[in-house]
Amino acid sequence: MIMSENAKSGFNMKYVHFAITFALMFLFRFVPPFGTVTPYGMALIGIFVGLIYSWTVDADNLCWGSLMGLVALGVTDFGNAGTALATAFGNQSVLLMLMCMFFIGMMQETKLTEWIANAILGAKFLQGKPWMLTAFLVCVPSLLCCVINQTMVALIMFVIYKSIFEQAGYKKGDLYPAMVLMGFMLIASVVFSLFPFLGWPLMTVGMAMQAGVQINMGGWMITVALTLIVVCVGWMLVMMITPGCKVDKLKEIDITVYQKDMAPLTKMQKAALFITIAQVVGCIALTFLSGTTGWRKVVADIGVYGWLLICIAVSMVWHVDGKPVLNKKTAPAYFYWDLILVVAAAMVVANQITSAQAGITPMIGQLLAPLFGLPGYTFLLAFGVITFVLTNFANNVAVTITMMTIAMGMATQFDFNLQVALMVITVYGVIGLMTPAGSVNGAMIHAHEFTTTKSAYIAGAIMIAFMTVVMAVVLIPLGLKLM
Repeated sequence: MIMSENAKSGFNMKYVHFAITFALMFLFRFVPPFGTVTPYGMALIGIFVGLIYSWTVDADNLCWGSLMGLVALGVTDFGNAGTALATAFGNQSVLLMLMCMFFIGMMQETKLTEWIANAILGAKFLQGKPWMLTAFLVCVPSLLCCVINQTMVALIMFVIYKSIFEQAGYKKGDLYPAMVLMGFMLIASVVFSLFPFLGWPLMTVGMAMQAGVQINMGGWMITVALTLIVVCVGWMLVMMITPGCKVDKLKEIDITVYQKDMAPLTKMQKAALFITIAQVVGCIALTFLSGTTGWRKVVADIGVYGWLLICIAVSMVWHVDGKPVLNKKTAPAYFYWDLILVVAAAMVVANQITSAQAGITPMIGQLLAPLFGLPGYTFLLAFGVITFVLTNFANNVAVTITMMTIAMGMATQFDFNLQVALMVITVYGVIGLMTPAGSVNGAMIHAHEFTTTKSAYIAGAIMIAFMTVVMAVVLIPLGLKLM
């Protein structure tokens, strides 16, 4: 075997990548600002590009670029490195992930994830039906996201997916795993936007009501529900026709192997399963039981985070055959630090990019101004596509609020359906899946053990193209008829 020049010389290209990342994060700030972008905004652009670069060139180790990004943010007007670190790890999504990692450690240590994977792969009704199995994996768990935080559902499912991919014989970088993960997150994002009186869409309804705009909730739900059906069916078709997205390994599965491996649950596995179910059911119950007075207020004050902490504490105290269900010494070994650090760095930088101090948002507003003279459908499509693209490179909450504010500010001057515009912004503003900076969910796809930067970006590009067609052909036309 011929050794590469790098191997012969002992030179490691990671040193070059580190130097480029350093230059982007610490030196780009000296580039003269333009338009409304401030010097702080230029520094943020450099840090953001540096993060993307480091994650792209070293997909096997996403930690060092994330840590460098936090340090670089700490020597801007944001504050210092300590402030950047505290803000990053004080992010609610990061805290939620850290808590969920304990349950993931518990599920993996007890081999509960393997048992669940064997149960799915050994199911008789899925035997010899790889596309039905794929649809089951992608679509069914996504439905939980209408009442449970996407991140929590995804963290559990991603571990189960990992076991399934391993047992089916897929390798890191294969396109099929990336398309499954992307499909799950995509459908979950649409499900997340289904009910305008729950979760994410409440922000839209609240902003609209403050501006005196009434939302047709029935029209909203019917439109998004029909769009969801199209997305589920359409994504399966996309996977079928995408070169390289192969299900051959699933065809070859001998279910008897997995049925044999699916021994009865042990006492420890039963306990771990109980805790996992209690965790999920409790989070669903909190959605409906929280209130502002009496015991409902107590429930609201505990919230999802409090409930997860209770479950962690109980699983540490609960012993089976003399061993804790959740072992505090071994559970952290299963923490996905790549994922945690990517999310921590991406969220804090993405939030700052859309801050007033950066001056980037006003420039976006100036660039969008000419769109408002376009005919109704054309305007909605252009505005939706721009929202979709922006949310894949910046914090989805900030992008959504920015685009909503611009749309509502222009609604009195131009003739377009504001309700449909707000619905499109809400649905597509949460689908930030192509880059790690787009959302927590996007970061999770890139950090998964079975994806590479290449496979994640290919799946992301396909998703962008597919959902743009769905917006143009399904969501906007339906919205204009029903709202």
